[in-house]
Amino acid sequence: MRRLAAILPILERNNFDFGHWAGGETRPDGSLTMPYFEFSVEAVEMLRSVPVEVFDWPIWAATEEGRALREDRMRLAVATADELVKLTTSLVRADRFTEGTLAWAFESGLLLAIARRAEELSSGSMRLSD
Repeated sequence: MRRLAAILPILERNNFDFGHWAGGETRPDGSLTMPYFEFSVEAVEMLRSVPVEVFDWPIWAATEEGRALREDRMRLAVATADELVKLTTSLVRADRFTEGTLAWAFESGLLLAIARRAEELSSGSMRLSD
């Protein structure tokens, strides 16, 4: 949880630039370039620290649990560490197949909410071990 909680100060910064959409231009020959999301250098570094596990994430993301964690901030506010790792894994992996998934997660505040919950869990586990 500490790695996930460590992204909180970055996400909370007012001037943090996650990235922008690029591409979609018409070339001189009339062909179009495919739009893509271009992450900022800082976002790439931040995303490298996000924990990702190997499991059947597409199946999990379609479950009631996966949907609830993405869509219901009250549910996310009580998520376990395991659920946060599954959620971040599903977002990172889904972005490989659906361009802009991580951009949406950032813009909607989902990444921030995940990092805040991770911080709570990390702080709580640190207090228990002290």
